[in-house]
Amino acid sequence: MPTFCYAKSQIVLHWVAALVITLMLVTGTFILATMPNTPAKIGMLRIHMMMGTLVAVLTVVRVLMGRMLPAPPDTAAQKVAHLGQIVINLTVLLLAASGSVLALQSGLLDAVFGSGALPEDFKVFTARQIHGWVSKGVMFLVVTHVVVALYHQIVMKDGVLARMTFRK
Repeated sequence: MPTFCYAKSQIVLHWVAALVITLMLVTGTFILATMPNTPAKIGMLRIHMMMGTLVAVLTVVRVLMGRMLPAPPDTAAQKVAHLGQIVINLTVLLLAASGSVLALQSGLLDAVFGSGALPEDFKVFTARQIHGWVSKGVMFLVVTHVVVALYHQIVMKDGVLARMTFRK
């Protein structure tokens, strides 16, 4: 069982970010991507954009907190885990950045927060293609993260999940 435990603030941020990222991936993939670009879509896009901004802010805050607060013991396994976290964080930030570029390129900001119209099809924008592919990458990384955590908990029985809970 590991003796190291993350700070409560880090644990809360981790689980809030996990929830919001999962919600964003599900709604973006299965709801927004399938809706026609009509005025009925604007409210959902507004929420998606605000939540995407929240995800980017949460990611930056988590990285900063990770640099300021105590870190797990420096082992080979922890170095691999840290590299995985860097990849997840950079990919999530790339997803937010590609969404922001798409909003700027397509006139989405004016449509969502002003009186402009939605473009006929977002897929004509390169940023939309990038956003779609990066979202698939984030999905893969999240699933991999969960599988590895469960492997450590169930197979290796090293109690790694205790680090991200409030149990002592």
